Amino acid sequence: MALTPEQVDEMQATVGRRLNIGCGKYPLAFWLNIDRDPLAPAEIHQIVPPIPAKDDSLDEIFAGHFLEHLDRHEAREFLHECYRALRPGGRLGLVVPDMREVLTRWVNNSIDAVEYPERVWNPINDLDALCGLFIYSTVQDTPHRWAYEEKTIRRLMVEEGFVNIQPICRYTDPRLADGAWYQCGCDGWKPE
Repeated sequence: MALTPEQVDEMQATVGRRLNIGCGKYPLAFWLNIDRDPLAPAEIHQIVPPIPAKDDSLDEIFAGHFLEHLDRHEAREFLHECYRALRPGGRLGLVVPDMREVLTRWVNNSIDAVEYPERVWNPINDLDALCGLFIYSTVQDTPHRWAYEEKTIRRLMVEEGFVNIQPICRYTDPRLADGAWYQCGCDGWKPE
């Protein structure tokens, strides 16, 4: 169900002016959670972009493991929408699979394994597992359509006008469902 910006304003009065996009099974408390899957525990169920918010109305947007499911053009459109919806000084946080780290471990024939789905361990040194988990992500309902690492996230954010871009700790950031070596992210701010 898509909501109007006015309906989102009403919901924000209760949960705050922070939007968690693509929450999946991991909604954030005291955030307005959005996911396209009608079974996800989100307050809003719709495809993003567009972001259901008025211009300059949000304090913060977080998108964890969302951007890689968009193609390059859609990703730029998404960042444009984030910039539009954030107030001056608002923060955008993006987290994605860290393809540099994933491929480095594969090239080094790492003994690391990733659990997905629950109780199924996939060895990183196996290219089929790597493709299924990270490159194409055929283990999910929506495949990956682009790959990132910290440098490319920064570039996208700078191109859209975000400033003061800082890395997100892949292990301890409270917005993450799980801390893990295979993810990276950045926070950026809309200029005041």
